[in-house]
Amino acid sequence: MLTDRQIEILEAAIQLTSESGIQKLTIRNVASAIGVSEPALYRHFTNKHELLVAILAYLQVKIAPNFQGFIKPQGSPSVQFRQFLEQLFSELEGNKAFSLLLFAEETFNADPELRPELNALLEKNLEILSSYFSLIMKEGACRSDIPAQELALMTFGTIRLTVSRWHLRGEEEGLLTYAPLLHKSFVQLFNLT
Repeated sequence: MLTDRQIEILEAAIQLTSESGIQKLTIRNVASAIGVSEPALYRHFTNKHELLVAILAYLQVKIAPNFQGFIKPQGSPSVQFRQFLEQLFSELEGNKAFSLLLFAEETFNADPELRPELNALLEKNLEILSSYFSLIMKEGACRSDIPAQELALMTFGTIRLTVSRWHLRGEEEGLLTYAPLLHKSFVQLFNLT
C-alpha cells in the first residue's frame, strides 16, 4: 500500500516523464519537482529502478479497470470492445505519461532491469484479452480461425501503434477520436457480433 507521499512522488515522476521524457527522470529531478531533498526522496524509493517499478505498478492499478471489464463482460462483444477502447484511450489521453512509459522503447532502454516488470504487465493484460477472445469464440461471437492469443496481440499492437502515432503527431487531436475507427475495424476483422 502506497503512502500519500509515495503517490505524490509517483505522480510527480509521471508528470516529469510526460513533460521531459524518461531521460530526465532522475531522483534529483523528482525531488526538485515536489520540493524535497534527494535524501528525503530516498527514504521512499532507494533508487531510480525502484521508482520505475513502483510507477509501473501504479500505472497498472490505474489501467487495470479497462481490462477487468473483459473478465465479466456485459453486453455484446462489439459494445464491450467499443467501451474498452473508449475507456482505455480516455485514460491514456488524460494521463499522457502512462502511454509514454508503457509503450515507448525508451522505457526499456532506460533501465534494462525493468524489462521483466514491463513484460509481466504486458503478459497479464494479454492474458485477459486472450481469455476474453476465447470466451466469445466459444459463444460464436468472434472469428475462431485465428487463435485467441493472436487476436490479443493484434489488438495490443494496433493500440500501441495508434498511441505512438498520436504522440508523434503532437497530440493535435484527442486520442479518443481514434476509438470509433479502430472499433469499426476490429468488428470487421474479428467478426464481432
